[in-house]
Amino acid sequence: MVTSVNNSQSRIYISQRQLTDQKDLQQIESELKNGQIIFLRTNNFFEQYQDEVIKLKQMIDQLKKICMNFGGSIGRIGPDLLVLTPNEKIKLY
Repeated sequence: MVTSVNNSQSRIYISQRQLTDQKDLQQIESELKNGQIIFLRTNNFFEQYQDEVIKLKQMIDQLKKICMNFGGSIGRIGPDLLVLTPNEKIKLY
């Protein structure tokens, strides 16, 4: 009798990105789709658009939507740092 044991483990990658403008959303979405956890620095974006509250809110809403599309989460872990998770298996509490 031969028993096959599957020892393959899914790897989870963690990346760090700097949010600078709208163009970064495509790369963020791609990384989340590939199962990566992202630590997202927001200081440059927030400084650039500090007087445009609507633009800031829209960006956060877009990030939330991207995460939710994959079943992931988004959370703030510092004044200028967000964490984005790629799926329902990795949740923030």
